[in-house]
Amino acid sequence: MSLKTTPARCLRCGEPHTEGDRGWNADWRQGQGHGLVCPTCQTPEEAAEASVKIAYLNYDNATVGSDGAARVAPFGGWHSIQAAHHPLLDKPDIHLAVTVEKSRLLIAVAAHSDASLQKVFTDGPCRTVAREALDRAGARPQDRQISVRPIDGWPHDNVVIARDHAVFADHEDHSELVMGFAPDMNPQLLDAFAPWAANAMRTHMNTSPERRPAPLERIAASSLPTPRPAAPLDNGLVVGGDAWQRFWYGHDSQDTTHANEFDFVTALNQFRTRVMNDSGATQTLAQEHGLRWEDLPADQQEQMHIPGQARADPGLDVAALMLRTRTKDWTWDGAYARIAPHRLTEDLTDLRPTDVSALRWGLVAPRAFTPDRRLSPQSRHSHAIPAVTTTAAYLAVDHTHFIPENLALDVATTAALSPSNRAALRLPGPWAMVLHEPVPLAAVQAGDDELEALLSGGGIPQSSHAVLGGVLAAHPDHTLDTTLGLILMTAIHAQRGRQWYLQPAAYGNHGAGRLLYSYAAQLAFAKWSKPPPPPVQERGKPGSTKALKRLAKHPDARVGALHRINLLDYTPPPAEPRPAADTASTPGVGLEYGTWRRAKWTENTRIGIRDENDKLVGPVYKDGAIEGVTFTRGAVYRPRTRVRPDLPLRPDTRTIYQLRDTPPAAGNTRTSTTSTS
Repeated sequence: MSLKTTPARCLRCGEPHTEGDRGWNADWRQGQGHGLVCPTCQTPEEAAEASVKIAYLNYDNATVGSDGAARVAPFGGWHSIQAAHHPLLDKPDIHLAVTVEKSRLLIAVAAHSDASLQKVFTDGPCRTVAREALDRAGARPQDRQISVRPIDGWPHDNVVIARDHAVFADHEDHSELVMGFAPDMNPQLLDAFAPWAANAMRTHMNTSPERRPAPLERIAASSLPTPRPAAPLDNGLVVGGDAWQRFWYGHDSQDTTHANEFDFVTALNQFRTRVMNDSGATQTLAQEHGLRWEDLPADQQEQMHIPGQARADPGLDVAALMLRTRTKDWTWDGAYARIAPHRLTEDLTDLRPTDVSALRWGLVAPRAFTPDRRLSPQSRHSHAIPAVTTTAAYLAVDHTHFIPENLALDVATTAALSPSNRAALRLPGPWAMVLHEPVPLAAVQAGDDELEALLSGGGIPQSSHAVLGGVLAAHPDHTLDTTLGLILMTAIHAQRGRQWYLQPAAYGNHGAGRLLYSYAAQLAFAKWSKPPPPPVQERGKPGSTKALKRLAKHPDARVGALHRINLLDYTPPPAEPRPAADTASTPGVGLEYGTWRRAKWTENTRIGIRDENDKLVGPVYKDGAIEGVTFTRGAVYRPRTRVRPDLPLRPDTRTIYQLRDTPPAAGNTRTSTTSTS
């Protein structure tokens, strides 16, 4: 809502406000506007509160009451109640219609309406307006029985009461009235009706027969905020289909040890409990509410919601409670994302280390931090999952790692690790996050032949999903916790545009499992450059937007100093030209085409020991090489390579993936990732 001051200046520092300035907030006291507050003078709590209100409240339809105070309703709610005419009431079989329009609750009745229908509304203004409208229309009480039934295809912001023969397919008249509504009805409308009616409608909202494995289907295709395109993805990878399930969880795959034993429900319960404990939410729940997380029933843990004791009590939103333990980091990410010198591109390419703020901040909306009374029991599961995954991402804030663009595809398509390498995995902290350039999901799940075709192709459909990184957990001894991993996904939604979210996945030899192990191998075996010390603020108000904006322009801040980002420091061995073959290959004799070999981790490979100047202390393979003195053994990363580069690649006419393979710039790896677009 816009607010003008005379003069238009900040109430606290006097800085002038001009049209188009972003980030300014209005100062409201008991509904009265007192002026504007500039971004510099706002506290983090005030900025977070404003973000929550903008996302939750419908300021476009605000009104001013007789006392001069502003009235603002939440989206889908209302600030006033009125009697109105509705075209449906022109039909004698329709007795009542209720709808929400422009933050107003409209109640429509007619002379033929049953005057007893006032009892379906809750005590207060709703029942008063309904009773007065029925009296004005001349309605008479008929005392018919009322049943509650959902109607497929009905508008979500409309409730109607009609005679039973007009609703049921048999068209029989049993002298009853039916309250009809959409299964995905606006939950705010429940507040208008008496408890018995609201509870009856709530039981029918968004319900479906239980199927097995229902939790897997919910998490993969419904509960997460993932777009569901009508067209299939590459290679038959349809969202929610069998191939989609196999990619994430390894079901029906003979190559993964999790194929027959992975239980998603058990894994998610364990993962959720760990996030609760590590975030401090379990302790907050016990100290502030006297509740023990481990003693809660399974359904309350799954929904992360504890029902209230009374009907009017909304209960305790544990998901929001858990997210609020990360408020400080989430607020800082939002503040940095708004002033960052580099902004996210439309397709999320050209990622920089500092883009982690915008990506983490965008995982949940501000309203996720506050209890939501509008949520039905059936929708709380989808509210809880993003809260758990986002909290896990913020638990890794001290161990965030960025992979340069030229290595993103290799890391995402690395071959499966050997058992000995898996056993040697050790993570740098209890939680770790990896971020890189988008890599299409089709490339991640491709076999060797398919990957070769992808590397030789020329583009990928824009609607396909892509991988941006992942979140991994470790045990106290730093060994990999394979209970469950998270993969950062992005896709294009037809109406909402580019979106990203964290998708739970199982470890194994299937597509997502290989990817998680590849991230773990990079964290365990690769060399990472530590971020430089954060730049010191030399002037300005500590914590202000202007001060943060100045810090963000510092060269060290651009490579992740403020975000504590570690950068993958991979230096490939010097390239040596392949000696020319004695005889040229001819059709039908030997090889006709060269191929690509995917990236891999070797095992038990000699690794030279280096001194403090990064120089080898002795030979590695030649005479005089001594294990433990001049070399050790371990895993070594080999990027994808061309086999027989002297031969042409196999021709392929498919258009699958545009490979952006920018060679690393000379010098420090950090500077090679900050080229301007």
